[in-house]
Amino acid sequence: MTDVTITLHLNAYRERALSLQPERREAEEAYDANYRDYVNYLTDEATKAGYTLSTDHGDSTAYSIHAPTHDTKQAAHDWLATLPDIWNWIP
Repeated sequence: MTDVTITLHLNAYRERALSLQPERREAEEAYDANYRDYVNYLTDEATKAGYTLSTDHGDSTAYSIHAPTHDTKQAAHDWLATLPDIWNWIP
């Protein structure tokens, strides 16, 4: 298990996700109805991969990765990039 924490900054992540959708109102409703389950999914996947996922209400970047080395940080970034975003995850 690595000592890597991925933090989703929920305010920034929401704005980034919504910016990808043309219908803002519809996207807001879909995001707000599903983001908790999506975070739970990400948390489960992170645990399986040996990472810790946390959240805060930051609004500067969508996420940050804290890792002991550049290589472990890059590995966590690469792993995160393999997961579906919220729009591709919503059933």
